[in-house]
This record gives sequence, C-alpha cells and structure tokens, in this order.
Amino acid sequence: MKFIAYYLPQFHEIEENNKWWGKGFTEWTNVNKAKPLFKGHYQPHKPYNNELYDLMNKDTVIKQTELMKKYNIYGFAYYHYWFNGKMLLEKPVENLLKWKEIDQRYFFFWANHSWVKSVNGKQTILQEQVYNGEKDWYNHFQYFLPYFKDERYVKVEGKPVIGIYLPKDISDYNEMIRYWMKLAEENGFPGIYIIESINQPQNTKTQTIADAEVLRQPNFGIYDLDRWYCRFRARPKLQKLIKKYYPFKIKYKKVIDAVIKSSQKYSSEKKVYYGTYCGWDNTSRHYKRGSVHTCINAIDFKRSIDEISRIAESDDFVFINAWNEWAEGMHLEPDIKNGFSLLEVLQGE
Repeated sequence: MKFIAYYLPQFHEIEENNKWWGKGFTEWTNVNKAKPLFKGHYQPHKPYNNELYDLMNKDTVIKQTELMKKYNIYGFAYYHYWFNGKMLLEKPVENLLKWKEIDQRYFFFWANHSWVKSVNGKQTILQEQVYNGEKDWYNHFQYFLPYFKDERYVKVEGKPVIGIYLPKDISDYNEMIRYWMKLAEENGFPGIYIIESINQPQNTKTQTIADAEVLRQPNFGIYDLDRWYCRFRARPKLQKLIKKYYPFKIKYKKVIDAVIKSSQKYSSEKKVYYGTYCGWDNTSRHYKRGSVHTCINAIDFKRSIDEISRIAESDDFVFINAWNEWAEGMHLEPDIKNGFSLLEVLQGE
C-alpha cells in the first residue's frame, strides 16, 4: 500500500484570513478555543509536546517529512485552492518546491469549493469558486507545470496526479481534462492522471474521462450507517433542535464499520482507491452545531487499514483523512492523548 494523507496548509497567516477572522488567524486559532461539551469529551486537541507549528518555518516542514517517512506515509495530498487565478494558502507548497533538499512526495488535491463563513447557521461567501473556460484552464496548468517537473511530485505511469474534490461542479469538465492532457503531452508528459473524490454514493459521476476515483472517508461511508442516523441527517429541523443543546455524537467504531462496508460493496468502471480516517470532532469550529466521533483508537483504525489492504491492489494508493486537520479532530500527527499510536499502525504495514 502507498499511504497518502490529505494535507491542510492553513497553519500560517494570510492576509485574507486576517481580514475575515481577525489578525493572527491560523488553524491553531480554532484548535485553541475548543472546550469540552460533555463528560469525557476530548477537547482541545493538543499536539504532542504542544508544538503549534508555523508552515512558513522550514524546520517544521523537515520534521513533518521525517515523521511521514518514518511511519510509512508515501506522500501528502496538498489541498489546493484556486479561484479563477486567485489562490489561497499556496505558500507552503511553493516553499516546498523551492526546498529541493526536503525529500517529501506530494501532489495537488484541488478543493474546488467556495469558502464560506458560517455564524449561528447563517452563511456568508468569503471567496466564491467560479470557472472561466479555456483561459483559466491554461493559466491553471501553467501554475501546475513547475510542480509536475519536480521529481518529488507523485505520478502514475509518468502522469502527474491531480485530485479533484467536486468534479460535478466544474462546467465543461471533460473538456478541461482533455485540454490539460494536451498541454501535458506538449510538455513531455504522457498525460494527466485525474483522481475524482467520491464524497457520497449519490454524487458518483460516471460519464467522465477521469482515470480514477477515491472514496473520501468518513463522508462516503457515513451513508451506510443505521437508519436512525440517516433519518437524523435527513431532518434539518431535528438536527437544529438537538444541536441547540449538544453536538451529535457517534462512536468511531460504528463509523469504521460503515467505512469498511461501503468500501467492500463499491464498484466502478474506473480505478478505485479506498480511504479511511483517523478521527472526527469539528466542535472547535462549530461548537454545539458540530459532531463528534468518540473513542478514537488505533485498534479500529488498524481494522480499517487491514480490510482495505484485502480489497485493494498491493501497489494502490490508500487515502487517509487526514495528516493535520486539527480543528476537525482528524490528524495522524501525534497528540497528547493518542500519541504516535495511529502512525504506528501504518509503520507496520
């Protein structure tokens, strides 16, 4: 297995976040303000040795790379934010491109959604995602190109990999892929290797020319949970009433069961990459409107890895959510509670 961990680059200041959320905002801002909302609730999530790092610091990137290599993580899928030429949180990967001596494999996963601010259930668009046809496709590819030429950039059969979070939202999607393939070939590559994110069973998009799909967990598997949970999700008024008093809770073990079940039964004409996840608690962002997966542990995490290993090809990518989603309680990076136990599961594979 080649373990790929989703990577969030929001651990440094940017002008836009300072404007939207206040001076000095980084992902640690949300992490640090979290507090327990019920008995036994593990919040705030504290990094091992309380290392609240800054991704603009080269030593931080070196340490992360050493850690990923020690614990058998093949590469990082960097979330990439591109809005018709406008970019956000691009500096960490731009620095990585310059720091050639850091032996970190990586590729882009385009998180092509609008950025939204939600306060008391009311949403405001901060940065809207728009699509602007061939000119934008060309500019986007030109931004990618120096990374594609980097020997550390992950490729499949010589094709640079790009993940796309919401393919169904992109107008002229197949035409965009064909155009990128053409540009890739003109620049000496055999093509582009597109991996589509499948976030729920209903959003499978079969009529595309992408190469592969990845089941994003726990998003995909959660739809295989019991009927009570599905009814809860389908009834916004019930959700609003309950979350007025406390966040939604469900056991990690139960969701892992659903992750395994959904992976076992999924089929596609495309290449399928499977995924799992290592925790969930977004109450640091959403307070009582959030949800908590309780009793995170290495045993259930390993169970998901073992099952995926049985159904996947031996050389496949396996996507893990996530390396450092600290404000969602979803991080392979060690914390004061679970230490290195989740990473150690991967080290043994």
